[in-house]
Amino acid sequence: MKTYVSTPETITAMAKALFKEERAINRLDGWFLTKESYMRHEAEAASLPPMEKAALLLCRALEELPLSISENAVFAGTQRDAFARSYALINPSFKVESFAGYCDPTAVFDDIEPNEEITKARLDLVREHDRQSDYIKTLTKAYSDSARFTDEAVFFVEQVTGHVIPDVRPTLRFGVRKTMASLDEKIASEKDEIRASGFRAMRKALEGVLILAGRYADLAESQAASAAGERKAQLELLARTLRKVPAEGAESLYEAIQSFILMWQVMCLEQAPNPFAFSVGNADRIFEPYRARDGLSRDETAALLKHLLVFYNVADRSWAISQNLIVGGRDLDGADLTNETSFALLDAYYDMNLPQPILSVKLHKNTPERLYAELGRFFFTPGCLTPSLFNDDSLFEILEKNGVEKADLPDYAVAGCQEPLIMGKDNGNTTNSWLNLGKILELTLNDGRSLITGEEIGSFVPRVPFRENLEHLRERFYINLEGYLKEMEKAANACSAAVSHLPVPFLSTMMGGLDSGYDMRDTSHQGTRYNGSGCLIHGLSVVADAFVAVDHLLSEHPEDADRLSAALKADFVGYEDLRERLLSYPKYGNHEAEPDDEAVALAARVSQMVSSLRNYLGNPFRVDFSTPSTHLTYGYWVGALPDGRKSRDMLNYGVDPMAGDAMGGLGLRTLSTMKLPFEKFNGGYASHFGIDPRYFRGSDPEEKGLEFARRVVAPLFFNPMADHMSPFYLYVNVTTPEMLRKVLAGGEVPADIEKLIAA
Repeated sequence: MKTYVSTPETITAMAKALFKEERAINRLDGWFLTKESYMRHEAEAASLPPMEKAALLLCRALEELPLSISENAVFAGTQRDAFARSYALINPSFKVESFAGYCDPTAVFDDIEPNEEITKARLDLVREHDRQSDYIKTLTKAYSDSARFTDEAVFFVEQVTGHVIPDVRPTLRFGVRKTMASLDEKIASEKDEIRASGFRAMRKALEGVLILAGRYADLAESQAASAAGERKAQLELLARTLRKVPAEGAESLYEAIQSFILMWQVMCLEQAPNPFAFSVGNADRIFEPYRARDGLSRDETAALLKHLLVFYNVADRSWAISQNLIVGGRDLDGADLTNETSFALLDAYYDMNLPQPILSVKLHKNTPERLYAELGRFFFTPGCLTPSLFNDDSLFEILEKNGVEKADLPDYAVAGCQEPLIMGKDNGNTTNSWLNLGKILELTLNDGRSLITGEEIGSFVPRVPFRENLEHLRERFYINLEGYLKEMEKAANACSAAVSHLPVPFLSTMMGGLDSGYDMRDTSHQGTRYNGSGCLIHGLSVVADAFVAVDHLLSEHPEDADRLSAALKADFVGYEDLRERLLSYPKYGNHEAEPDDEAVALAARVSQMVSSLRNYLGNPFRVDFSTPSTHLTYGYWVGALPDGRKSRDMLNYGVDPMAGDAMGGLGLRTLSTMKLPFEKFNGGYASHFGIDPRYFRGSDPEEKGLEFARRVVAPLFFNPMADHMSPFYLYVNVTTPEMLRKVLAGGEVPADIEKLIAA
């Protein structure tokens, strides 16, 4: 590894020391300094169109932001200045009962403890300035208008671009200056002033990354002047590299990683604080050409990539969550695309075992056994992060049926936890809306009144006697659902309109803006090739099981039907016998036709209703049956239900059965899962298996990895007996009850468990 000055062992040791440094940081002020800079230079940019204004302010912030290079860093750059210590679901102080979503963007100012440098007066000044912005005024109105529904999580909406996968490959290959030259030509010839302004803004924003590279180069040269030996050589190499990339194209893996990091840093700063969870895409395909050109070994490649992984971990709790990196997969002809960088990335992940970025792996019918064998160490090493698994064969077909051009299919990747998007071309607004089927069922059963607070939230069906309500429960539920969905559609689009006041010209250069001339957040012009709005749907099995329970109650014990109303209002206190009966009725997840068919019918109809909604550009909402910890928070706002679930208990996770209901074992649960209409879940879904390692008999992790492929992956993803679309997502924890008891008792949380929580 002479090209990069140090040995793989030295570079690895530095990566681990760098992560230890990062974990010791418990204060994040950079995002505030960025916002303060924006405020300070606002007058200078006041006369510019919105995109050009955003680009100028970004450059000014990059000129002023304090920079540093750790003695353990071999690359320059950090995400730290874009994030705040505020993400609720990984915050130690988080409590389900006090979570109210992210409705107030100015609440982030409370994350910073005032000190002599950043005083309360400084914080208050910028906070008040933000409150007067068009963005916050529009967003405040959007939340106020929908508060009747969002306060108790009938649905929730967010002001997000959603998870996004930028395409950095052209910049790595050709460099920023070539892109800027191309934009100069477009600016000179463009007749449409809106597009011309967009091109000018993107060109200006690209200057920002050159400013950053130049400042880091100066800093590296300054540190090299007082350094000695190996560290001096490292800093000199770093300075030379920063003088070259990302201005020019990368010619080595070291240059490619450094260029990538700086592009990512600027992209995050542009959206500070708390960017909306960018993901990498197929990192093995991004970096393999540079590794191959260098002729680097697997160990040499892995050592450099370990520093890239550390870059994704921010401060004491790795606050930059839901960033995804994927490896593996196939081409249009079914040929495997796994390469040497795929395995180097696996080595880097396994050795570092960091919470971020989330590791995902694409699988298909022709995935080589070597990949499964090497994945065995992840699944069968206690406490090791385990990757999420995706089925290319199913996803290619699903995405093509939903309008993705065939040539773009190999470039699908995963954003956030599990949302499939096309790298560099897809603004899916993936977490724009969140739907709570459990709450809608509660309101349908109680004439629109909340069992939690007694508030009159409203109903779209006329009031009828409770027995009649039960007898027509499905019909009335779906009428209510349609009414709530229309309200959700309006609220979600209002949030998108709010965030459009914060254009992102730098990000837009990697998301199709160089062709369209439009900002990717533009609500009047489609700046990306693909566009939609996501809807994350909660409570599938809970509602399906409730429908089945009501059917059985009316058929077998009609005399108890009238008692059910009082039992639900009393949270089954005094009605324990009735609850036991409801719990005894068939439940989804045991390969029983009645509840499984109910879940299939519910999923299909809800999917059709959600996909009929239209976003701000007239594109369909995308169906996503995932619940990233929100099955806990939304369940807290759902009263008792006829399946026997008590008030405020969690909802089911994703498309999985309610916890404890799949009594027949993993095999029967898998058969239930495979019946679902996965072809309709174009926005994604969540599913989790917890498997006892004693289920596998191989002599080492590699043998167990191959066994895992045969006994878990093949039956679920590639089952020849499947009569419709096979599942395409799975997250697995191979663990024991003893390990979980240790976690519950307050032991250290293993990385794989921490990942499941953070996702």
